[in-house]
Amino acid sequence: MVEMTKLTVENSSQELLNVHKAASFLTVSVTTIRRWAQSGKIVGTKVGIRGDWRFTKKDLLKMMKRNNEL
Repeated sequence: MVEMTKLTVENSSQELLNVHKAASFLTVSVTTIRRWAQSGKIVGTKVGIRGDWRFTKKDLLKMMKRNNEL
């Protein structure tokens, strides 16, 4: 199941990264980011009519920390 967050006042002030910027930040491919978002490995929000993914750096860092603890 895909875990998505709702944009709230709390996280709307954070910069949202698109799949390209998230891939660059994590040094993985855009395809990997999309696959991880679909599978729920990373938390993301779908926006707009096309359903483009957006991610916060905070959520990406949480995912990296979880993976390092394994």
